[in-house]
Amino acid sequence: MKKIGIIGCGNMGSVLAEGIISAGLFAPARVYISDIRKEKLARLKKLGARPAGNRELARDADVIIIAVKPDRVRETLDEIKNLLVPSKILISIAAGISTADIEKHLHGKKIPVIRVMPNVNVKVKAGLLPYCAGKYAGSRGKVAERLLSPLGIVFRLPENRFDSITAISGSGPGFLFYVAENVRKICRMKGFSEKEALLISAHLFYGTGKMLARTGLSPEKLREMVTSPGGTTFAGLSVFEQKGFPGILKKVIDKAEKRSRELSSGK
Repeated sequence: MKKIGIIGCGNMGSVLAEGIISAGLFAPARVYISDIRKEKLARLKKLGARPAGNRELARDADVIIIAVKPDRVRETLDEIKNLLVPSKILISIAAGISTADIEKHLHGKKIPVIRVMPNVNVKVKAGLLPYCAGKYAGSRGKVAERLLSPLGIVFRLPENRFDSITAISGSGPGFLFYVAENVRKICRMKGFSEKEALLISAHLFYGTGKMLARTGLSPEKLREMVTSPGGTTFAGLSVFEQKGFPGILKKVIDKAEKRSRELSSGK
């Protein structure tokens, strides 16, 4: 693999480009970038990436990442499909667009297609990046693993699980940010300064996540470690139980999963 191209350099596309360059997977000049909003390319140009039109990018790159919004995927494929050949790899990070949808839109061309569902935490190189491989991809998923591993945990998942993982890991940071937002508000109500409230809410989640990731202990075990019978944590958790928090959380995830299925079916 000598050259890589990224079509769509919004939030996620830019993060992917920066991660690939900083990991030294490709020389910056071999990272092609394209976006209809030219101002989005400025930072990546400073890193040495090479701006290009979509067709130039598709012609020259060995790996092409489609990072445009889902409603622009088909239009983008129409523009580049006659330049795609089976020796290239097409990676899509567009939510709700299946590998079969992409393959069908390429009118039978046997292009290796990989679908990836990164979450926003790739911005701090701590993302979850599940992927699946299309009909013609064979073992090319290993290429996606190598390219994306600098940005977090990359793992293969059957495509029929993508609506579920979109709801859990794709939307999950938004749900947790919402909880952190409310912790910050409660801190302010309790008399903490804005600076203190931000620090507390951020490091509460950072430290807890680090405990989960580093100790190897289950969430249940870690919860038990900080829950003394009759103590403050025990008292607080009793409210969660009384209000049916596990059921509420499942409803939140089920609702997000349903919406993912709707997007996949074009609703």
